[in-house]
Amino acid sequence: MIRRWTYVDNAPIAEMEKKYFPDPWNFRMLAGTYLLDNFVGLVDEREGKVVGYIGATYCIDEAEITLVAVDEPYRRKGIATSLLNELFSVLKERSVERVLLEVRRSNYYAQKCYVKAGFSVLSVREGYYPDKEDALIMEKRI
Repeated sequence: MIRRWTYVDNAPIAEMEKKYFPDPWNFRMLAGTYLLDNFVGLVDEREGKVVGYIGATYCIDEAEITLVAVDEPYRRKGIATSLLNELFSVLKERSVERVLLEVRRSNYYAQKCYVKAGFSVLSVREGYYPDKEDALIMEKRI
């Protein structure tokens, strides 16, 4: 079930961040972002557990997806696609026309998901991540 991200979701999301990302967002970062007026966050909850999440900030007609992950046992089941589509609907309601995101060059599964959702590579930020891996900047018009 996809629903709006609530404050209490920050704790399990912080745990997933630690589990899956070399440079994770911590609880404090998540809570601070959650409180922004221009933040949109969604979670997929199964049996009382957050199994996926997506978060974006927006300004005028442009948004940036800053957080997205699906717990390993639930991957490749369409959860990320569903989260993306629901996010696009919410952002459209807020007059957003363009969505951007950054993805590690080595994260082929995420790139495949984003391309399937209509994103295309806009540019490359060389050495963007703390470990110096490149980031692909991707965009989608909604």
